[in-house]
Amino acid sequence: MRKPKVIVSHDVDHLFPKEHYFRDLIYPKLWVKSILKLLHHDIGLTSFAKRMASPFEERRHRIPEIIEFDREYGVPSTFFFGVSQGLGMSYFTDECVETVRYVQDNGFDVGVHGIAFDDAGTIAEEHERFLALTGLNDFGIRTHYVRMAEESLALFEKAGYRFDTSIFDRQRINFKKPFRVGAMWEFPLHIMDGYIVFDGKLESAKQVTLEAIREAEQICVPYITLLFHDYQFDDSLFPDQCAWYKWAIRYFNDNEYGFISYQDAIKELEEGI
Repeated sequence: MRKPKVIVSHDVDHLFPKEHYFRDLIYPKLWVKSILKLLHHDIGLTSFAKRMASPFEERRHRIPEIIEFDREYGVPSTFFFGVSQGLGMSYFTDECVETVRYVQDNGFDVGVHGIAFDDAGTIAEEHERFLALTGLNDFGIRTHYVRMAEESLALFEKAGYRFDTSIFDRQRINFKKPFRVGAMWEFPLHIMDGYIVFDGKLESAKQVTLEAIREAEQICVPYITLLFHDYQFDDSLFPDQCAWYKWAIRYFNDNEYGFISYQDAIKELEEGI
């Protein structure tokens, strides 16, 4: 039985603390949640203190750290950046230019973390904005909070996206296979950190992940798609989430599943490999 290859990606929801000052309620919400989680013994004092102080960090993203880790294990991950603002993603395009270039200069793919999902005009605007930012012709999209409408895929394809990876089952891990929408490929998202690993529940997350991997093998999906948000790649801020990601990547690596990018997966699909 051929093992599925693993496609890893990172949604860049946050860059620097200042982008949230007077723009959204990310930090007040984080403070309230952290107090409740400390009271319920889901996080320790170290994580609590770090989360409460996080608005004063130099940066909120952990892109250099996760690039170093991914490179160590040969993971050709894709980073999705926002070019519009909404739902707690508050940085402007000019604020992410250097970080996008940093990712590209390190040999990793980038794509759009889209806000627009049901309006042809704003979808096209995001596509053109990212094209101008990166100079790329072929790139993909994942919507923020994986929001989708019935017409989203057709609109993404019309805008010129090479692939989308926003279809996601919030109720259970659902291993749908890639499929075409005109000239665009859809890669359904299978495993998302926020639906798998919770504070204080690391071992449970590992068990759920192992069961999901076994299911993927049984139904012979060619690829497992996994999303991990880079800002959680911090042992002191998000110890369970960070440990889960490291464990998952090492598990796939040690058991020889193989990692592949979206772009290379498309090549395989179109060449019939």
